[in-house]
Amino acid sequence: MPLWHIYHPPSTFTTPTSRASLAAALTSLYTSIDLPAFYVNVFFHPLPLDCIYVGGIAGPDLTRPFIRLVGEHIAMRMSEKDETYLRFCGRLDEALKPHIEDMGYDWEYHVDETERRLWRIQGLYPPPYGSEDEKLWARENRASPW
Repeated sequence: MPLWHIYHPPSTFTTPTSRASLAAALTSLYTSIDLPAFYVNVFFHPLPLDCIYVGGIAGPDLTRPFIRLVGEHIAMRMSEKDETYLRFCGRLDEALKPHIEDMGYDWEYHVDETERRLWRIQGLYPPPYGSEDEKLWARENRASPW
């Protein structure tokens, strides 16, 4: 699964619409390569300003809120080619732009790649990427025995 944690001050992502819009943009990064939509989890974590430290200084500049995103890729790993990483980061930057950069926020992100063999959904080991079983999961938008 792609799992995204979005840490932000309470003055940002204040409406269900703003959160849903960013979650949809992140989800589309993965459904565009045929991963099931339900693989993508996005969690918003509003943090009080006195709980955010950047460079050892508490609280972001209120005129430029700081957003920290942490992604975890579990369903598949990218190839070790620099072009693959550059292409993904470019697509991610494009997806984030209207929700973060265009809003005037400061931001940072990183993505970890986790060992797939340590992942289960509803106790089930997910089918291989691109397999007919995974395509069934994508169509049904849920896990099922395979």
